[in-house]
This record gives sequence, structure tokens and C-alpha cells, in this order.
Amino acid sequence: MATGGHDGNDSFLPLAEAAARLGISRLKLREAIAKGAVPARRDNEGRWRVDLATLPAEDPTPGTATPEALMGALFDEIEELSADLEDATALTARLTALAGAQGDALDRVTAALEATVAERDRLGDLAGRALAAADEAEARASALQATADRAIGLLDRATGTIGAMQDDLARLKADAAAKQAALDGQAAQLDRLFSLSEQALQKAAETRRAPGLIARVLGTGRRGN
Repeated sequence: MATGGHDGNDSFLPLAEAAARLGISRLKLREAIAKGAVPARRDNEGRWRVDLATLPAEDPTPGTATPEALMGALFDEIEELSADLEDATALTARLTALAGAQGDALDRVTAALEATVAERDRLGDLAGRALAAADEAEARASALQATADRAIGLLDRATGTIGAMQDDLARLKADAAAKQAALDGQAAQLDRLFSLSEQALQKAAETRRAPGLIARVLGTGRRGN
């Protein structure tokens, strides 16, 4: 058993630590305390604390204790073990409660993570649909632009066709005007011919109504011959 050589900083150690340092059991150290061979005192909780600084160099546990001292030491050991057991039970209960609280917190964190993952998946799905809609809109815009380009081309061709038609119409109008002028000239000539014809017919009729005059004219002519 190691003895002596301890400084004042190690004084009044808990019984279990002192027994471990001395290399003996707690019960045997209690017997030495009961015999007065080991300096010790009780703390505020009634537990023994051993002063190793004043421990004698020789074996502090020679001989045996009286039955009363041994019984007292045994009861002290049982009482301390019971207190340790109660402390361990309380500590276990606290650790169990802490584990339960940590489990609840872990469940909440897991639920939050699952909700976050679900929200991420939902946002990813929305983003995918938005990208698909954007691609579709871009395709539709391209198709509309192509249709607009074709419409503009058709409009340009239609404008050119309308211009050509307008030119043709102007030429047709000019031709019609020229033909109308020619028709008007021909009509005027016809009117003049009709007028001359009427005048000739009137003169012929007048001549038929005056035969004496013709005869005189004819007779005069004969006499002259």
C-alpha cells in the first residue's frame, strides 16, 4: 500500500479517491478510520474525507476493528452506496429526461429537415415547371416572330402587288380616256354625217317638190344648146 509523500493540496480527499490512492478498498479504509489510524472528518453531507497529508508512513490499517466499529463502517458504506445509487438513479433519470428532450428536439429537427427537403423539392418542381414554361414561351415567341416575318413578307409583296395594280389601273384609265376621246370624235363625225345626210335629204325633197324649176333649168339648158 502506498503511504506518505502527499502534499497539503491533496488533503481531505473523498473516501473513494483516497482508497484508490492508497490501493485499498473503501471498506478497509473505513475500518482504519473507525480505529483512528487514518485522519478523516465528515463533510457537510456527512461523508468521510481523508487527510492524506498527515497519513503516517506505516500501514494505517493494522489489526482488525471491533465488531461495533466494523458494523458502523459497514453501515456507513451501505448508506454511502445507497446515496451513490440514489445519485446514479437521479442522474440516470436526468440523463433519460435529457435524452428524451434531445430525442424530441431531434424529432423536431428531423421534421424541420423533412419539411425543408419537401419545400426544396416543391421549389425545385416549381422551378422546373417555370423553366419548361419559359422554354415553351420562348418557342411560341419564336414561332410568332416567324409568323410575323412571313406576314411582313406577304404584306410587302401585297404592297408591291397593289402598287403594280395601281399602275395598271392608271394605264387602264388612260387607255379608257383615250378610247373615250376617240369614241367621242367618232360620235361627233357620225353626228356631222347624219346632219349632212339630213340636209341632203331635205334638199332632195325640196327638189322633188319643184319640178317646174327643174324643167326650166333643164329647158334653159336645152335652148342654150
